[in-house]
Amino acid sequence: MKRFWKRHWKKFVFVAVLAGVLTAVWFYGAKPLIAKIKGQVINPDDIVTVKKDKVEVLFTGSGTVTAKQDVKVTSKPSGILKAVYVKEGDFVKKGQQVGLIKPGRNEFEDYKPMPIYTEASGTVIKCVGSNDYNKSLADKDLSLPRLGTFLQGSYDNAENATCFLRVVNMDSLLISTYVTEAQVMKLKPGMPVDVTIRALGDNAPKLKGKISHVSSQSEATGRWGDSSGFLVITELANPDKQILLGVSAEMSVAIDKKEDVLTIPANALFEKDGKNYAFKVTGKNKAEKVEIEIGLTSDKNVEVTKGLAENDQVLTTLPYGESW
Repeated sequence: MKRFWKRHWKKFVFVAVLAGVLTAVWFYGAKPLIAKIKGQVINPDDIVTVKKDKVEVLFTGSGTVTAKQDVKVTSKPSGILKAVYVKEGDFVKKGQQVGLIKPGRNEFEDYKPMPIYTEASGTVIKCVGSNDYNKSLADKDLSLPRLGTFLQGSYDNAENATCFLRVVNMDSLLISTYVTEAQVMKLKPGMPVDVTIRALGDNAPKLKGKISHVSSQSEATGRWGDSSGFLVITELANPDKQILLGVSAEMSVAIDKKEDVLTIPANALFEKDGKNYAFKVTGKNKAEKVEIEIGLTSDKNVEVTKGLAENDQVLTTLPYGESW
């Protein structure tokens, strides 16, 4: 085998080089020439018109829907739950009695039962503990706390008090997301936000919200503190109660915009050696490379400030024979 290779290696090298040359001639010479002869140099679908339009730079993000008002209802004293007067989904008013508790650790402590009142108006939902997510469906408590349950009261320790139920306002929702330091500088409270709730279906309309809070400092966003970001909160009206808590939402905010400027599609812009170019159509199956200057750019449109005029036609792909 070694002797055969020594005798014929020059032939193999020659064949390989010849194949490379023929391939290059085909792609950079013969193929464009054939295409030109056939009149197929420029595909009409690759031609777009330079026109005046808007260029909009968007911030996009996603978050989870929560209620703007989410009040944790607790018992003042610690004790045994004796009565529950509401169920999940009921609407309650501020100060309404929702339960009854007998102070003490057991039935033998002779204390007078005390009512549990709500501190806000809204819809009743059950409390969800961090351990509930790890339980099987058979072990989940799908109702409000059962009678006889011991509730840690807020008199003893407000922070560790047992959550009896929650009262939420479903009319106004919040969507929280974290952004980078470059993005946060362009976001301000009051900016309009387009919100899409995928759970409402593929054809769900964009809902209108607004930024209600932009954090002034970064905070840890990862479980182990390995990442950080600035908290941005979007407020969204929910008058029809269609949007449920915990669903995912996608947000879009215009952080920079120019109206009525000369534009080309983003895929009609070509960059090389730090310069910007477009391929301007000059006749049937003819195009020339034109250096252009650009302004605001987005993932859809590019503002052209010099090099092209309105109604010029440009290509969205490289013309045949153009190496890039």
